[in-house]
Amino acid sequence: MKVADFSGIGAAWERLWTEMERHPYRSIVLFFSVLYFLGNNLLPMTDPVESNYTESALEMMASGDWFSPRIYGHFWYDKPAFFYWELLTAFSVFGFTDFAARFFPVVFSVLSLCLTYRFGAQIYDRRTGLRAAFILGTAAGYWYMTKAVITDMTLLLFFSLTLVTFYEGWRSGNRRWYYGSFAFAGLGVLTKGPIAFLLPGFVYLVFLCVRRRPLEILRIHWPLGMVLFLAIAGLWYGPMTAIHGDAFLDTFLGTHNFLRASVPEHPETDVFYYYTAIALIFLLPWTFVLLYALVKKGKSIQWRHLSDGTMFLLVWGVTVTLFYQCMATKYPTYTLPAFLPIAILAARLLRDYGRACRYVAVGWSVVLIGLTFGVAVPQVQRASMAQEAAYMQQAIDVEPGIRVYYWGDYKSSLVYYLHGYEVISLKPRTVMEQMLPIPGQPSWRDRNVMPFAAIEDLPQGEPVIIAAARKPSRHSPEQIMDYLPPTAQTELLVETRETRIYRVFLPNSQ
Repeated sequence: MKVADFSGIGAAWERLWTEMERHPYRSIVLFFSVLYFLGNNLLPMTDPVESNYTESALEMMASGDWFSPRIYGHFWYDKPAFFYWELLTAFSVFGFTDFAARFFPVVFSVLSLCLTYRFGAQIYDRRTGLRAAFILGTAAGYWYMTKAVITDMTLLLFFSLTLVTFYEGWRSGNRRWYYGSFAFAGLGVLTKGPIAFLLPGFVYLVFLCVRRRPLEILRIHWPLGMVLFLAIAGLWYGPMTAIHGDAFLDTFLGTHNFLRASVPEHPETDVFYYYTAIALIFLLPWTFVLLYALVKKGKSIQWRHLSDGTMFLLVWGVTVTLFYQCMATKYPTYTLPAFLPIAILAARLLRDYGRACRYVAVGWSVVLIGLTFGVAVPQVQRASMAQEAAYMQQAIDVEPGIRVYYWGDYKSSLVYYLHGYEVISLKPRTVMEQMLPIPGQPSWRDRNVMPFAAIEDLPQGEPVIIAAARKPSRHSPEQIMDYLPPTAQTELLVETRETRIYRVFLPNSQ
């Protein structure tokens, strides 16, 4: 029996890597475009985040208004417009498809890897830059975010460019680079909000203090820089304030920025070790390689004599992580901007393990392809209401105009795949009253802008369709059958793994 000989495969990979080092940008774009686009057409929108973005974009396109985000027929001030513009552009080119929705997150993730290479090569050398791009690009958390319809990949690029252009201006002495920093901060604020200006500025200040040059913060061309920043950010914020006034300012700045920082949306994640755990998971499989290298080399690192580039990367990564750790609301994606400098530092630390890094990168890429089709596709399809929407559309086609309700934690993906057909959130009256927004009192209730109805008020004398979650949830702990009157005529139309879809008829009461 012959033993498999992998030496030929290894030699071929080494030759390919040598070729990639000659053409780094082309190699990064081709390699990671294939890895990230693969399977995206099979990944429907999930709840609650992805479907909120795509449903908002669908309604913006239907209204012809690309300026004011909206959802369920209401203006929606959750995020600025830049990411919606990406979705609208992709939908205009590719149609309302899952591939289109996931197109620009891949584009921005690949551009961020090109920036990782460029900055790593500038601070250290080209091999370190390329290694850093592959460490970041094959990290489990990064791969996951490339396939997510969220703002974070766009923010990562603009946030990183804001800091990279600042460092270039500081390093070279050519302060015109600072204008680029203001411009990219403006684009970041159009993507995520004020944090894209404030947090990079805080990183600047910490770095300059560490390098004992804090007065440099006064020399970054503030007057013209702010004019440039405001001209870019004002493209959206100015008209939105003029059109929507206090409703926009109070909701966008109050609920979606100040409240998010001061009141935890998910109290169970507000723990001191949250982002440490996230980092260990995000960097898989590199976590183990890095821990090994730190044990072997940690004592030899001259921490008191770090170069400017290394110190800047260290301050960038640590400051971003600690900042978000201090915020009340915590999400796994928030610290994504910290991982670009971490990847470059990791690549430098692993400079004596070049061959091992290359084999980990290619081996793990194969694993990621397997995870795409073996795990991501079935799990995402289960987490989406695309299948249920198809079944419900058949029922709607039979009885046009029939009212549709959902019992359980509301699913925007159901609305999205029904192409904007109204789906009413059905709750017991006492639960519904605890979820409705309270005018003048900012709270997380302000996010509940979907149409509501109390189950006690279901219409009589006409059929309705009710999609009911099979498993109890926080806001719907009971089963729907416990609330329907004995006279209700129910017909189970279809049952999926997560949902039961009924046709319900309540006779007129005598």
